[in-house]
Parts: sequence; structure tokens; C-alpha cells
Amino acid sequence: MIACGLGVIEREYIGLYDIVTDINFRNRGFGEQLILNLLKWGKENGAKNSYLAVLLNNDSALRLYSKIGYSEIYKYWYRVKENV
Repeated sequence: MIACGLGVIEREYIGLYDIVTDINFRNRGFGEQLILNLLKWGKENGAKNSYLAVLLNNDSALRLYSKIGYSEIYKYWYRVKENV
């Protein structure tokens, strides 16, 4: 497996989740093609908009998403509770 991800349609949106490309195959267009195909599938099934979330330190993903046309709308941050 080279690249994988999940597209979930809800109402008129497709959410893109867990977009991953094997480290040995990055920067060859596989991630971009995966996303474009997920978006095509979403559109064929009623999605008119899309969204995704990405960690701020994931520079390669940020470059890819920007290239495809995504832009930041807001920042989200994770919280962790130690010693549950």
C-alpha cells in the first residue's frame, strides 16, 4: 500500500480523514491523486464542499493541501490529560 485515506460524506460536505502516504513514496503525487479521487467520489455522491484537519507541524501535508487549494480557517489544538 502506498497511500490511503478516508472520505466521509455528511450533508453536502466530504470530510477527508487519515490521509497517509508511505514515507518511501512521498513527493511523487500519490497523496494528491488520492485526495483528488476522494473529492471526485464525494462530488459524484452529493458533496459540494470539503474539509480536513492537519497538525500545524506537518509541513509536507500543509504544502500539499495548499497546492490543492485548501486554506486555514481556524486553528485547533489537542489537549491531553496525564495520569487518567
